[in-house]
Amino acid sequence: MIWWFGGSSDIPSENNNDSCELVAVRIEAPSSNSRRIMGEIIVQAPLEDVWSILTDYDNLSSHVPNLVDSRRIPGYSRNGGVQGDGSYTCRLYQRGAQKIIGFEFGASVTLDMTECVMCAGPRRNAYEGTGTHDAMMFPAERKIEFKCVDSFFFSEFDGEWRVVEAMIEGDCCTIVSYEVFVRPRGPVPVAALEWRIREDVPTNLRAVKKASMEIGRFGVTRPRKNGMGLPPSADNLPRILLSDPIASRRKSGG
Repeated sequence: MIWWFGGSSDIPSENNNDSCELVAVRIEAPSSNSRRIMGEIIVQAPLEDVWSILTDYDNLSSHVPNLVDSRRIPGYSRNGGVQGDGSYTCRLYQRGAQKIIGFEFGASVTLDMTECVMCAGPRRNAYEGTGTHDAMMFPAERKIEFKCVDSFFFSEFDGEWRVVEAMIEGDCCTIVSYEVFVRPRGPVPVAALEWRIREDVPTNLRAVKKASMEIGRFGVTRPRKNGMGLPPSADNLPRILLSDPIASRRKSGG
């Protein structure tokens, strides 16, 4: 097992907590041609804000910098419902944009996504008054499992996003963890994929944290409710958020 710390506090930034926070990444090698890569970050926002970002499937490329395309494929939801309801399923196409040893590596993957509520947690107002005890004893916990169904680069790319609500120093926070088991297809060297993914995991976790705190549930659901597209495109989302006074106050920390 190998530990890797992604991020650097030496990089100048307006908000070091977001863009330079060190993220511990754990790497395991179950076989010579496979890797299991895991990372975790604490987000100073309620679980619903984080969950809304992770289940904003068609707009993940606007939240996560290493994605250039993310979209649901119609007709693959097994049980109906709506994204984010905790039981929703969909088939998701994603394409990345990274570099390996100087050349572009635009790996694409099609994933089956399955949402699951592990623990519903206390009532919505449980963090008020005496409800904090129940929140600590029975924290809300959800996960999104993903399984690779098609990829030129991967024979396996399976894992999960998991979110657990927690009280940290009296504040409502969310622990976000990511785990992926990857096995390359054909001649693609597993070492190259390991290096690329271990670099991407901290970046993606920090990006989810930033979007959860600045955009959150309101910024994701408001465009849908107002009929601004289902869902809004990545090009339109920033303009929608910039015109929203509540989202602006969140971004400025007010």
